[in-house]
Amino acid sequence: MAPPPERRTWRDLVAAAVITLALILTAAAVLATGSAARSDLRAADAPQPTYGPAAGMPTALSPLWSHPSAGSGAPLVTTGNLVTVHDDTLVGRDAGTGEERWSYSHAGTPCAATFFADRLVAAFHGAAGCSDVTAIDPTTQTYLATRQSAFADTMEMRSTWAHVLAMGPDRVEIWRDDLVRTVEYGAVEAPQEAGMQPRSGCTILGGDLTDLRFAVAERCPGEATVRLTVSATVPADNRQPEEVDSAPTDADGLWIIDVTDTAVLAVRERGAEWTVERYTSPTEHTRVLTLPGAPTRAPSADTVAGDDGQVRWFDGAATHAFRVGSGEHAWTADGTTGPGLTGGHDPTSTTSTRGEWVLVPTGDGFSVLDHGTGEHRHDPAAEGRDGGDDRVPDDDEVVGLAQVGDILYERRGGAVYAYKMIAD
Repeated sequence: MAPPPERRTWRDLVAAAVITLALILTAAAVLATGSAARSDLRAADAPQPTYGPAAGMPTALSPLWSHPSAGSGAPLVTTGNLVTVHDDTLVGRDAGTGEERWSYSHAGTPCAATFFADRLVAAFHGAAGCSDVTAIDPTTQTYLATRQSAFADTMEMRSTWAHVLAMGPDRVEIWRDDLVRTVEYGAVEAPQEAGMQPRSGCTILGGDLTDLRFAVAERCPGEATVRLTVSATVPADNRQPEEVDSAPTDADGLWIIDVTDTAVLAVRERGAEWTVERYTSPTEHTRVLTLPGAPTRAPSADTVAGDDGQVRWFDGAATHAFRVGSGEHAWTADGTTGPGLTGGHDPTSTTSTRGEWVLVPTGDGFSVLDHGTGEHRHDPAAEGRDGGDDRVPDDDEVVGLAQVGDILYERRGGAVYAYKMIAD
């Protein structure tokens, strides 16, 4: 016998129409109120050029121009543009002239941004804190990817050339260059994911990553000291962190300077003692440097800089350099105002172009130091950048430096200043 025909009454038709209309209205609402509808990418007239950093040691710095820019730390640069921040807009500027070439605006203000894997990734305030994330190709000014994640109202980004770590006070995520999440760690507001996180209620003090490992220092309920956790950057399940090692340390405070595949370099507070330690596990560490007292600046994306062979941390009064891998203390430069810039280093290149000098900002100008020893080479003249200039950085400000080609960019006092680097 043939099966009976499906029921098809007028009530069924009305119900189907109501459901279809509801779906259409919901989709329209999402499109109208989503992050894509609240953003605008204005492209340049032509693809932006690509420059490698000049490696010549500067003997003078010739001022070119300046532009207001929000944010802190090293100026945001790509291979061809300086990117300044204005309210809810990122502006891509010609590396040499400073003229606006393209812009990206969003309904929320920027939280954090980084350039990695030839793309600019920026997070903006949205419906759930620093939730709206966009990846843009700054050369062609095209959208590459977007994502939304629940975060607090503050975010810090650390990146390799393949992954970026986005960190808030209670949550960490790691994204690939296509913004696909490989890790979520910490506070996860999803009851169906119960039991996936190893701990809850912890406060994250800091973190960093390589393409194999990431580490976080966290203060957890019921533990007398700071916990150090090392996990895989790309676990089997992106919902469940894959811990390599995790345990409470002997530290009252712990802030991460650098992470390698085998160790973590961190500032440790224990009682009245402040040191820099190299941790091969949460319970095994070696003292690298004894600090004279409590630093005024903890390690962060603003205060840490370096290259493939050296990492530098600005503690608020001095810059300390350490050798990547061994963690050995290389040198300390007093009287600086930021972690400095490695001459000729190109983070976008597969082969290092690290120079033999480091340029550090000082209270009234700049100093060139030997990369390996920290020995003072000379102070390049910088017209208009001296003690009589009202643009001299505040005592509590971290001055950031960046480079595109032979142009140096300095962020201080709510603006970015450009200089032509003149070498003999």
